[in-house]
Amino acid sequence: MTPPRALLQARYDIAAGLGIATVVTLFITAAALTVPLYDMQLYDRVLQSRNMSTLAVLSLVCLAGLVIYALLDMLRAAAFLAVAQALQRRLHAPVLHEAVRRGFAGLPSAGIEIIRDLSDLRGFIASGALAALLDILAAPLLLGVLYMLHPAYFWLALGGASALLLFGLLGDLLTRAAVQSASAQRTRLGNDLARALADPEAIDGLGLLPAIARRWAAREARAATALRHAHDHAHLIAGAAKLVRFALQSGVMVLGAVLILHHETTPGSLMGANLLLNKLLGPFDQLVGSWRQWLSARASWRRLRDLAPAQPAHPHEAGDETAGLTLRGVTYAAPSNGRTILHDLTLHIPPGRAVAIVGPNGAGKTTLLRLIAGVLPATSGELRLNGAPIAAIDRARIGYLPQAVGLLLGSIADNIARFTPAAAEHAVAAARTAAVHDLVGRMRRGYDTEVHDTSAAVSGGQRQRLGLARAVFGGPALLVLDEPDASLDHAGDAALRAAIAAVRAAGGIVVLTTHRPQLLGIVDDIITLRAGRIDPASQPDTLPARTGATA
Repeated sequence: MTPPRALLQARYDIAAGLGIATVVTLFITAAALTVPLYDMQLYDRVLQSRNMSTLAVLSLVCLAGLVIYALLDMLRAAAFLAVAQALQRRLHAPVLHEAVRRGFAGLPSAGIEIIRDLSDLRGFIASGALAALLDILAAPLLLGVLYMLHPAYFWLALGGASALLLFGLLGDLLTRAAVQSASAQRTRLGNDLARALADPEAIDGLGLLPAIARRWAAREARAATALRHAHDHAHLIAGAAKLVRFALQSGVMVLGAVLILHHETTPGSLMGANLLLNKLLGPFDQLVGSWRQWLSARASWRRLRDLAPAQPAHPHEAGDETAGLTLRGVTYAAPSNGRTILHDLTLHIPPGRAVAIVGPNGAGKTTLLRLIAGVLPATSGELRLNGAPIAAIDRARIGYLPQAVGLLLGSIADNIARFTPAAAEHAVAAARTAAVHDLVGRMRRGYDTEVHDTSAAVSGGQRQRLGLARAVFGGPALLVLDEPDASLDHAGDAALRAAIAAVRAAGGIVVLTTHRPQLLGIVDDIITLRAGRIDPASQPDTLPARTGATA
């Protein structure tokens, strides 16, 4: 699957930021030599000559080196923060879109997880955890200085660094599969729990909560146990790495003492080698200690790579200028379980027509409407509106009324206008089309009345009509209605019929589902869906005439 453009841009930002941080790291490593060199000169020259002037000059040089080191370290931290902010800026919109898409696909926890993945990855980069890796890449410079002090220091440091790196790789091998398995278990558990709690009234009314809680607790305990085992292995590896680190710190002192006794080096070089060894091994130790963070960040990035690719924003493609709504070989399989819900659907609806999709429960009607509205991407096949892919159509040109109408926190005018900075008269016009204008006018604050998804300010039927006003706002070219008359009274039903007629009169297309025969009387055609397939008896080639079917 081709990554979306935002993900490619994020990769470029990360690569550019890391390139800058790598160059800065080389200068940081060079500046870090200031203190070891200062100690060497202090022990081997100043203490022997007792020259205060030399001490003062060396101290000033050392202080200048430390200031440079601090400034460079701040610059590198700023580079990491800039990369993290660029990642957030590039991916927040496609990640939010993917979260909504997964929510509609029946994976609400997976949608929340991908938002958390972006937040975790941003925090990982901004924390400077990558600095340890860059410091390791600069390790050859420190090893070269140690070799110049004495080859024995070089081999000791190289062996210690190799051992710590080996511990890091071992930790990855021992914990990667366990961490991934535990994370997958928790994701599945979250999805299952979200589906189980989707109907709180039934759960409470039937007393199902204790049973659901027991099942969830048992599965959560198994996932937590698997994760704990992975963390136990990680702690074991980290403890062994610290033991090696402490042994090396003592070993360099012993080695230096032996070399001094054999007149092969000086006390100053011993002090310098000790500081250089600590500087060299520090990043390896940090890498081993933060291995779980690295595993988590890598898993988050891999999940972000699975973002649905953005469709090309070309309004038309050569050779396909067909007006109307076209489906060719559309198939959809649920991401949650892989079950194919819709099978190879092909259909064409000319402009200005209204079509009803009917069929038994579970036939895939709601899924088909979500595909047509661009809420879900098809697993295969293509959906086009006036020659352009549905995914590339400006969302303002599509009106969608789902079965469950949700109102976002904001005013009624904001909800009707889809939270766009549209003129008030456009929201009023949509409200009049849905025959909800008088209802809003009777509210104390009118169109400025604050509502939200669980607001008691509007009833179920009023919510349905507000959702209809939002769907017809702006005069959509495609109006998709899923059970639009489920909660409507007589006045609301009349408003629905008028709204459908207005869209058709403007050359728009209306696709709806309903179980009420009354609404079927105003559509041009009826398409029957059975087990995810269109009944051939109800599908004319171009829908030129009325066909009959029953729900």
